[in-house]
Amino acid sequence: MFRRMLERPRSLLEACRTSLRKYGGGSDYRRWEGCSGLSADWDSRTEQIAMLIPPRTSVLEFGAGRMVLKQFLPEGCTYTPSDLVDRGAGTVVCDLNARELPEFPPHDVAVFSGVLEYVNDIPHLVSYLSRLVGMIIASYAGTDEHPDIKERRSSGWVNDYSSKELQEVFWAAGFRPDQIVTWRSQTIYRFIRG
Repeated sequence: MFRRMLERPRSLLEACRTSLRKYGGGSDYRRWEGCSGLSADWDSRTEQIAMLIPPRTSVLEFGAGRMVLKQFLPEGCTYTPSDLVDRGAGTVVCDLNARELPEFPPHDVAVFSGVLEYVNDIPHLVSYLSRLVGMIIASYAGTDEHPDIKERRSSGWVNDYSSKELQEVFWAAGFRPDQIVTWRSQTIYRFIRG
């Protein structure tokens, strides 16, 4: 019980910080600058995402973190890691909350594993990607499973889409879902352009 009492002010503080980032449009550099926020517990989600990637495709991973996806890729895939901060090994530094996103060469597949919840303007991002990739594979903790807004802000999440609403964002940019699977209490979507 004492531990929960200590956690409450921390989660309230995080919820306030998240709300400020949400309305200011910024990214949480403090949280992601080191490796301490990158959990090996997420590796099974990454492995499940890799199973949705076709062989011999070029893959651009946003929020690459520890770059675990690379080891699970199907045969013949090429891999480009991108993250908010430099993770070494050829990482393309990219703040997905910036109004102007960097120029990436075209890729076959873009991957977001535990990333979209931290993006302030998902429609802008998906519209940008519609000129760059033919497939997007993304996990998302939607409001269907995680409806409590205070809890979402305490987790650092800046947006609140239901599964239907998120799919509508992708439809508007020309992507349709062709596979939807579950990982724990999150949904993994594979969207195809066209």
